[in-house]
Amino acid sequence: MDKFDMDEKHIHEMFSKITVDSSKLAEQVKSRLYEGSADMPARHRKRWIRSTIAAIVMSFVLVASATAASLGNFDWFIERFNPDFGKIVDPVGVYSEDEGIRMEVIGARKYDNRAIIYLSLQDRTGQNRLTEQTDFRDGFNVIMHSQTKEGAKGGNEVLSSSMSWKQKMLYFNKDTNTIYFEFNITADPDTPLTDPLELGSFLIYFSSKAYIDEPISVSLTGMEDVETIPIEKAQILGGSNVPSDFSSLTEALMPGDYASMPHGEKDQWVSNIGIIDGKLHVQIGKIFNKEFGPSDAMLSLKSPDGNLISYDYSLVFLGDKKNNLLNDYDDAKYRYEEFVFPISKENLSKYTLYYSGSVYSGVKGNWKVAANLSDTAANLRTWKNDISVEGHLFEYITLSPLGLQVIGTYKGENCMVSDMLLEIETVDGIIPLEGGGGSQNPDKHTFNSSWDTKAPLDITKVKAIIINGTRIPVK
Repeated sequence: MDKFDMDEKHIHEMFSKITVDSSKLAEQVKSRLYEGSADMPARHRKRWIRSTIAAIVMSFVLVASATAASLGNFDWFIERFNPDFGKIVDPVGVYSEDEGIRMEVIGARKYDNRAIIYLSLQDRTGQNRLTEQTDFRDGFNVIMHSQTKEGAKGGNEVLSSSMSWKQKMLYFNKDTNTIYFEFNITADPDTPLTDPLELGSFLIYFSSKAYIDEPISVSLTGMEDVETIPIEKAQILGGSNVPSDFSSLTEALMPGDYASMPHGEKDQWVSNIGIIDGKLHVQIGKIFNKEFGPSDAMLSLKSPDGNLISYDYSLVFLGDKKNNLLNDYDDAKYRYEEFVFPISKENLSKYTLYYSGSVYSGVKGNWKVAANLSDTAANLRTWKNDISVEGHLFEYITLSPLGLQVIGTYKGENCMVSDMLLEIETVDGIIPLEGGGGSQNPDKHTFNSSWDTKAPLDITKVKAIIINGTRIPVK
């Protein structure tokens, strides 16, 4: 199929979904154009000539590429979902597309180092890969400027290592395979977000399937002869409840391909099973450092009376393509985790081995957008007074429609600021805040913390900040 045939199909499907009602025609056209082209049966109509198709395609591309075209999408989005912070965000309408997935920032507003963002993801391939479980997880990032003396010099850009966010799924449209999100982003007070606001992702998780206490189809009897390999302390690169005395950890199971896992995925398997020093060893292998697929396994034994028995400890090894154990990560091809149970071979005939874990699907790509937003300095209020509350000195306070942030110091061993109750007193009443996050430096006894509002805060109505009952008037 050539380009015009594909464009013709795309436009044909869009026009086929429009129900003509002259009183509501404009709103319906905007709504249908925004939601995209779902795979619905097209109605029989007279075939359009190619010159007409080409003209419409060119017009559509020109309009879609202009920022003004997003205003209809933005208005539709606000009216359709009525999001919590919809009244204070600006229309954006910029998008990035990769691997058949379009990420569009519909609206956003930035307050120095805080931002509220509404964005959508849509699968444009027709494969309907997005689900209600779709998530960015650790692939999401926002670009910030460092202003700290210990950070990058000259305002160099740094990634989101000092950033936190709250993510809320607003709606999932199965027909267009589009999912809509709200992101409430908070960076450390000394790392303001860039202007224009830049954000993106390199991973998008489509879905996950959890397995809880699934039996593994292996026999735990007849393991008298098991092949082992010697191990050194440097080859133990992780594990759980690892013994402090490494002198007893001298051998492990020979990596192999003993059996399949309950999920059936080929990139994780039962590598080997055997008895070493009178204890049951079960080794699980998987492809190392793979973005999607099975998570690390958790194993347990079920006794004949139905009780689950946990392992004593586990050891993690890395192997190269020839299954040689490694001292580092450089040439790692496989990851092995060996679980050790306090059960000898005499007691295994009626025991069952169980697996718990998840399998993830997704795509790796490159989605980046930059949004120019209006100046919001007038909606920020800051205080540099030293306010003491229960051994904590609030040295720098910033108030915005999204909430409150504090930089300060504390006395004693522990910083308790995250447990404090913060409220905003306004002319209309008291507004409780929710803990948003932050970080601490135990060596210097410094902290930064944030608290969020559930809805936009009108800072012109603020009379006082209340911290654990201590009222701080706002002048």
